[in-house]
Amino acid sequence: MLHSGALQQGRRQPFTWIYDCGSVTAAAQFESELDALCTARNAAPGSKPKLDFVALSHFDADHISGLVHLLGLFEVKMILLPFLQLWQRFWIAASADDLDAAFLQFLVDPAGYLRGVDGGGEARIVFVPPSAGDPPPAPDFGPPEGPRGELDDRPMKLRLETDRVPDVVDGEIPDVTGQRLSAAEFLKVGSVLDIDGLWEFVPYNDAHQAKRCPAGFPATVEPLIKTLLAAGNPADRKTAQDALKAHYDTTFGDSAYRRNIISLFLYGGPVSTPADAYFETGETRLGNTAWSHEPDRSGLSTTHFSMLFTGDGSLNSKPRRTGFENFFTPYGRLDKASVFQVMHHGASGNSSPEVAALVAPRASIFCSDPSKGQKHPDAAVLRQFWPYNCIQVDDAIGWQMLGLFVF
Repeated sequence: MLHSGALQQGRRQPFTWIYDCGSVTAAAQFESELDALCTARNAAPGSKPKLDFVALSHFDADHISGLVHLLGLFEVKMILLPFLQLWQRFWIAASADDLDAAFLQFLVDPAGYLRGVDGGGEARIVFVPPSAGDPPPAPDFGPPEGPRGELDDRPMKLRLETDRVPDVVDGEIPDVTGQRLSAAEFLKVGSVLDIDGLWEFVPYNDAHQAKRCPAGFPATVEPLIKTLLAAGNPADRKTAQDALKAHYDTTFGDSAYRRNIISLFLYGGPVSTPADAYFETGETRLGNTAWSHEPDRSGLSTTHFSMLFTGDGSLNSKPRRTGFENFFTPYGRLDKASVFQVMHHGASGNSSPEVAALVAPRASIFCSDPSKGQKHPDAAVLRQFWPYNCIQVDDAIGWQMLGLFVF
């Protein structure tokens, strides 16, 4: 799973981002794709190309396994990730097929781990807390400050509001986990990421899953977490992991579905409605940034142009769909969200027949490899999105969109 994007205005240096960066079925190909993207960014000799931010939807390996490689290639200014409580992070640890020491360290202390990785020390770490019921504010339509046109060569600035994180937040174990959370920040609830009044990113951290946690569960799982962290060899780690998984399975059931619905949604699009717009779309091939573009036939337009990424999120129940709809509908964001990454590679457990019509995208992106792993996408989900321009992205073929906006 990898999305990369760039925003450019006139002579100004582009604002660049990546959403998710991982694969468990095509690791070598994935790293090759990152290498090609790095080369295409044309950094000055002896320097790394800049990435303004990397957003992680959640902590499963197929969404983050390329992060260390990415940090070695790019100068990343900010890493945006959902805040998961300790018991949620160790649900991932309990269910991991290959729980190595590095992945466990990341789950123990995500901010501290990223700070310690080569290339991650200077990145700003920002957690997105669970989203409250109120929608984010209206877009800031104020004109950008400074010169316009060819004279404008200022760097694009990312504006967001954050709070400092306490040393240990609720649910962390003092002196065991979260000891480096003070090195990170929390995005203020309701805040958006604004790029000079031109473009906005709106993150949504669905909090429904945390509400399912029994009141006493974090306390009962704490000694099992300590045992896992104290394991001195792979055999002891596996024994402790099995005990931890058994406790989660007893409490929540043994389906991976509930663990997989913890995910950060991310909307991105222009702040103002453009007076005119032109689009080209087409396929890319692995390791080759050149693409076979052609006039866009997806129906993208001046009123339908924004992107909405879902990671492994879930919209399979009415409360989840209502929360999602109430968050993104105000100020027309949901109506504009016409490039839609379908949840969890098109898994049936994360969708429902109502979702496709609710979003009504002009391009429905399925990030999956039907020949491997879980054989996603599910046929029922594919049928639901079939009227909405289904596009398959896998370990060989990608999809690219170029949009030119006139304001």
